Amino acid sequence: MASAKTRDFEVFETIIANGTGNVKTIDLNTFVNVAEMEAFGIESISVGIDPSTAAPEASLFISQVALEDLSGGFISHASYDSIYLTFQDMLTSAFEESLSLGDVKEIRYVPGGQLQVRADSLTSAAPVNLYVRITGKISKLSASDYMSLALTNSLSN
Repeated sequence: MASAKTRDFEVFETIIANGTGNVKTIDLNTFVNVAEMEAFGIESISVGIDPSTAAPEASLFISQVALEDLSGGFISHASYDSIYLTFQDMLTSAFEESLSLGDVKEIRYVPGGQLQVRADSLTSAAPVNLYVRITGKISKLSASDYMSLALTNSLSN
């Protein structure tokens, strides 16, 4: 059983989606104390077009948040390590978004480590400035829950 140590809070990041793709790292170890069996409980993720983008109405991008290194490209969203995936085409109004939280009170606990955020523009048009908002809280897990989480995390790699 998990007991919340904090209230919900948001982690913010910005990233530029361009033709070559960009990757940013969010270090969860800044927030959790692994020795105390704490984990970051992800409740929601949103990625959107920042108002500073030159032509937001023509933006076409794909973005992913994962526990795995994304510097070599995107990973399958069927992978345990893929937490969030979005595709947005403002010209055709096509939009797809998928957040993998699991079925435990709709919170995805992550026992420290790093989240990778990747963003690519799918056209040769101007780069797209994006914002990333991750909402969650720090929780202390029971020893059995923490061990289960750690084993699942290590077996997926």
